[in-house]
Amino acid sequence: MGLTFEQAHAEVAKRLSAEGLGHSERVAATAGRVAALYGVDVEQARLAGVLHDWHRETPAEELVARARRLGLDVTDVDEAVPYLLHGPVAEADLEIQFSGLSDAVLTAVGAHTYGMPEMPELAMVLYIADVIEPARHQDGVDMLRSSVGVRPLEDLFGEAYAASLHHLIDRRRRVHPQTVATWNAIVSGSSR
Repeated sequence: MGLTFEQAHAEVAKRLSAEGLGHSERVAATAGRVAALYGVDVEQARLAGVLHDWHRETPAEELVARARRLGLDVTDVDEAVPYLLHGPVAEADLEIQFSGLSDAVLTAVGAHTYGMPEMPELAMVLYIADVIEPARHQDGVDMLRSSVGVRPLEDLFGEAYAASLHHLIDRRRRVHPQTVATWNAIVSGSSR
């Protein structure tokens, strides 16, 4: 038997602050709406949305140590910016804790921080939802919101990813090797 949205929400509520839970709830609702417009499983999208920040509030040192214990690759960028690991560590831990979660939900959770070269549809939906949820106010978010359901999913994901990459570059932040690989896949047309 799989994890229900209500069960997942209750578990997330135990782990995150009110602010973190609110964000996860908004991402889940947004992911459900985006999924419905693109023919992606709405319940899986909502589930991925509520679970995506499972490790977002985990202390940096603990994230790095947990990633190593799980056998995940920890790059120099992860060392410098440990919160990037919250997606991959969550994917691994959620698989252990909730054996009924689908691979699609797990992959979406794991890919939401820096993406992956071949993004499945559910992972694209989650990434987009995380970028455009109602409390986000970064430059270009209104254009992205108005493009939902209008532009093809892959194009919308590419635009959302570009906005995130611009944010990193504008703030002179490190760019993870996986981010570079994902971007290269997007611009070469092989992100799926």
